[in-house]
Amino acid sequence: MSDSRDEDGTHEEAWPFEQVLKAGIDGAREQQKRFQAYVTESNPSLAAALAAEETRFDSLVRTTIEPAMRDVAEQVARSGWHVSVVRDDELDRLDIFATPGIRFYCSQRRARGVTTDLIWPPCYIAFYGCARSKAVRTLIELSEIDANSVPIRSESLQYPSVTREFVYSSIAAFIVNLNSVRPQAELS
Repeated sequence: MSDSRDEDGTHEEAWPFEQVLKAGIDGAREQQKRFQAYVTESNPSLAAALAAEETRFDSLVRTTIEPAMRDVAEQVARSGWHVSVVRDDELDRLDIFATPGIRFYCSQRRARGVTTDLIWPPCYIAFYGCARSKAVRTLIELSEIDANSVPIRSESLQYPSVTREFVYSSIAAFIVNLNSVRPQAELS
């Protein structure tokens, strides 16, 4: 029987973190691909509803959410955080009936790379469209600063209530949670 303890204390080097994470990401993407094919074949009206929600949410992202995120990203990056605004692609979704979303990643550490994909730290606030409720939802993930944290999902927000000011205040609240660990990052 082998000893599972690290001999030199470098546990990150002892585990193939990137390979395990990449396998999980690839598996989730394949599952989403199978789900989309199944819905297209078995329930054309649901497939049409998902497509309509994607179009509606994409318009909101381009006109409101992404510009607000990029404004905040510039401010937070000047405070020493590593920040990125990333739009999900067709197969990267936060929920089975969700549209591709947009995420505001913020970390004390730089992202780590794997072959072609970047692996971002798990602290983010995401916005996505929900085809079930025909509304916008948010998801906040803080596991980089609290390993026991549970993702926080918002209630459904009607599209007109998702303004630039709403996005800015949502990200500011997210930053407050991050500041509990590193207080010098503030929005001006």
